[in-house]
Amino acid sequence: MLVCAPPEVLLLEDTDGDGRADRRRTVLSGLDRGVTDSNANSLRFGIDGVVHLANGGNGGRADAPGGDGGPIDLRGADLAFDPAGGRVRRTYRSGGGFGLVFDDAGHSFTTYNLDHLLARMVPIEQLERARDVEPFAATASISDHGGSAPLFPVSAAVRRPNHPEQAGRFSSAGGMGFIDGVPFAARLARSVLVCDVVTNVVHRDLLVDDGAAFRGTRAPEETASEFLASPDPAFRPVAIEPGPDGALYLADMQRDVIEHPDYIPANVRAALDLRAGADRGRIWRIVPAAGLPVAVPLDADDPEALVADLAHPFRWRRDTAHRLLVTRFSTAATAALRAAARSSPAAEARLRAWRILAATGRLERSDSALAATDRSDEVRETAVALAEDDTRLLVGLLDDDVPRVRF
Repeated sequence: MLVCAPPEVLLLEDTDGDGRADRRRTVLSGLDRGVTDSNANSLRFGIDGVVHLANGGNGGRADAPGGDGGPIDLRGADLAFDPAGGRVRRTYRSGGGFGLVFDDAGHSFTTYNLDHLLARMVPIEQLERARDVEPFAATASISDHGGSAPLFPVSAAVRRPNHPEQAGRFSSAGGMGFIDGVPFAARLARSVLVCDVVTNVVHRDLLVDDGAAFRGTRAPEETASEFLASPDPAFRPVAIEPGPDGALYLADMQRDVIEHPDYIPANVRAALDLRAGADRGRIWRIVPAAGLPVAVPLDADDPEALVADLAHPFRWRRDTAHRLLVTRFSTAATAALRAAARSSPAAEARLRAWRILAATGRLERSDSALAATDRSDEVRETAVALAEDDTRLLVGLLDDDVPRVRF
C-alpha cells in the first residue's frame, strides 16, 4: 500500500498475511508540509504507468531514494514518480487543493477550496519548452457556476469564525471522485464528484465538451440539490473511490469542528474540543437503486485476462488491469496488447493498450501513426502523446476535426 505521509510517501507491505504492515520503505521524500488540506494527496496510478499526486500548492524538493536524478524543485507543481525506478518529475501547475481524478483518456481534474473544479490543461514540461507562448492559466477553473459556487446543504447552517460570508457555498472543496456510467445510470456518466466538508455535501458536475477543453455544469436534476447531502453536521466527506464490485466508496472522517485551529479566534477556540469526532469515522457504500450485477473476480495471474479487462465496464477493473499489466507483466502480454490496440471494439481498451505498450518500452515507431488514424478522438489524442518527436505525424493532426486533438 502506498501512503501519503508528508514529507514522505511510504510503501507499506504485509509480508506474512496478518493484516499489519511489517515492512516500511520511503519511496518519495522532500514534500513540504503546511495546513493539512494543502499537503500532498490523492495518489493515482496514471495511464502513463507512473503514480501521480497533487501537491496541494506546497513546494518542496521531491526525491526518490535510489533515483539518479537528484531532488526536483516542485515550485508549486504537482508531480509523478515511479515507485520501482526512482524517477520523479513535475507534471502540471498545482490547483492548490486536496483532490485529483482522471478520466479514462488521462484528462485530469483537481480542486481548490473555493474553485471546486479545475482542469489541468498543459503539462509543465510543454509550458517550459514553449517560452514564446503568451502566459495563460495552464490549470484553470472550468465550472460554469463560478468560484465559491452556491451549494444546497440539508444540515443546519453553522456560523463560521473564518469567512462567514462563504456560508452555503464552496469554501472547503477537497476529495474527488469520478463516475464513468456503468453500473450507474447513463445520465451519471462523465460526472466529477467534489466533497465539501463544511456544508456536509458531495457535489456533482457533468463534464461537457467545450472546444479544446471541458466545462463543468450542474446536472438538470440537481439544479437546487446535491448528489449527496447529510443532516449530520459531523459528516465530513474527504475521498471517493471506485470498488471492485462497481460501487463507490465514500470516506467520512467525522469531525465536530472542521475549521483549521489557526483560523479560529483564541477565545472561541478555548471553548471547543478540536479533536471531537477523531474516534469516529465511516465508510459509505454508494450503489445504484437497482443494485449491482454479480462480478466475476479479477484474475491477477492471467495477462490475457487482464488485457480483456481493459474493456471491463467497471472503472476499478480497468484501472487495476492496467496497473498490473505495467508492473507485473512487462512482456508476457505483448501480443494480446497489440491485438487490443488495433482491434478492440472498446475505445478505452485500445487507448489503454497503446499506453501500456509505451509505458513498458514496447511501442514501435509505426504504432503512433496507427493510433493517429483511430476513429476515437481520445485515441488520436493519445497518438499525439506517443509521437512527440514525430513532426510529420503531429503536423498532419493539426487538421483533425476535433478541437482537443488539434490542441
